[in-house]
Amino acid sequence: MKYLPRFLAALGLALLLNSSVLAQPAVEPKKVAPPFREDFPKLKAGEVMPDFAVQTIAGDTGKFSDFGAGKITVFSLWGASYGLPAPLLDHWEQLAGKYKNAGVIFLGIGSYGSREEFDTWRQKNAGKFSFPVAFDPIGKYPPAAKTRQEMTPEEVKAEAERNRAFFARSICMQIAGVLAPYPTTIVVDAQRRLVGWFTGTQATYQTALANLLLRAGVKLEASDMPERVYTREETKPPAPTAAPVARTELLKAGAVAPDFTVKDLEGRPIKLSDFRGKVVVLDFWATWCGPCIASMPHTNEVAARYKDQGVVVLGSCTSDTRAAFEKWVKANRAKYPDFIFAHDPAERSSASISQKLYGVSGIPQQFVIDRAGRIVALVTGYLPGEVMLDAALAKAGIKVDPKIIAQAEVDQKKRDASK
Repeated sequence: MKYLPRFLAALGLALLLNSSVLAQPAVEPKKVAPPFREDFPKLKAGEVMPDFAVQTIAGDTGKFSDFGAGKITVFSLWGASYGLPAPLLDHWEQLAGKYKNAGVIFLGIGSYGSREEFDTWRQKNAGKFSFPVAFDPIGKYPPAAKTRQEMTPEEVKAEAERNRAFFARSICMQIAGVLAPYPTTIVVDAQRRLVGWFTGTQATYQTALANLLLRAGVKLEASDMPERVYTREETKPPAPTAAPVARTELLKAGAVAPDFTVKDLEGRPIKLSDFRGKVVVLDFWATWCGPCIASMPHTNEVAARYKDQGVVVLGSCTSDTRAAFEKWVKANRAKYPDFIFAHDPAERSSASISQKLYGVSGIPQQFVIDRAGRIVALVTGYLPGEVMLDAALAKAGIKVDPKIIAQAEVDQKKRDASK
C-alpha cells in the first residue's frame, strides 16, 4: 500500500481502522470493547465469504475454497515479507495441529509484497510451521517514476487512479471493500460463512481468535480458552438510533474562534484569548496521531520563521490522556522550541474542545486565527514538502514570499487531484 493509502494516512483522514481518529464518547468503565468484530465492512456475519484467487506455493492459480472446503477456516492476510511475529506463528502452529482433526484449517496469505519477498520469508521460517500458506496474486505495487513532490497535479491524479485500480484487485478489497491494516485475521465456518475478524498483533490477539473459534463451533481445550468469552449481546453491531446525535460542524473561515482554557506541561492554564493581538496557529494533535507528529517539524519551522511578525503556535493535545501528553512533551519539546504545548482537560471525552467547540472530526487540524480572534484559514492534514500553512498565514496579514504562496496553490491542486 505504497501511494494512496499512505497519502490518506498522512493527511490524517479517518480510515476504517486508522488510529488517527478522534476518540469516541466516553464509555462506562465496566464495558470493555471486544477485541474482534462481526461484520467485515461490506460482508455481514453469517454471509458467505466470496471465493477469491490465490497463488499457490508451486506458483499455480488456486482458490480460497480449495484450501478450506467444508472446514472451519482461520486465514490471515499479512505482509508478504514479514508474516506473523514469531510468538503468533508458533501459536498458529500449535492450534493448527491440535484442531486439524476437528475440521479446522489455518491459512496464511502473503500480501502487499513481491513473490520474491514472500518466498524469502517462507524459506527463512521453514520448519516453524506446517499449515498452508499462499500468495495474493496482485503482488507488489509498482513504484511511481517520480516522488509526489516531483509530480504535477495531473501526474498526481494519474498516479492516484493507478493506485486505486491496483489495490481494487487485492484480496482485502474483494472481500471487504476496504484496505484493512495488516495482519487482518478472519474466521469462517464450514459453510464459508463469516464468523468474525480482527486486526493487528496486540495482546488481545489470542483472546480474539479463541472467541471466534468458539463461535464457529470448535470445542477448545481448557488451555486454549480465552481469558474472557464475549456474548453475542456484547459484540453485535449497535442498532441504528432513531435520530442521529447532533454534532458541531467544523468551523469555517470567517467564524470567531471560540475561547477556551487548556493547561501546559506545568499545569498552568492557557487561554486562547491570552494571544489576542497575535496571529495564532491553533494546532489540534494527539500523541497517538502519527500524521500529527510528522507535521510538527514543519509547523515549528513556520513558527520560527514568522514569530517576528507576531505568529504563535498553540499545540492543543486533544482526545488524549494527561499522562500520555506529559510523557511525550517531556521527551520531545526540546525539538520544537517554538511550540506552545498544552492539553485539553476533557481528555478522551466528546466534550473535548476540538470536537465540541471547533467541530473537528480528524487530526491534524490547524486553524489560523487573526489578531482580532477570527478564523481566516484551515489547514487539514499534512504531507512532506507542503507549504500550505505558510500560505494560510498570508490571509492573516503575515508577509509571505509570493513563491511560497504559488507553491501552496500547486500543493492544493495535488490534493484535489488525489481525491
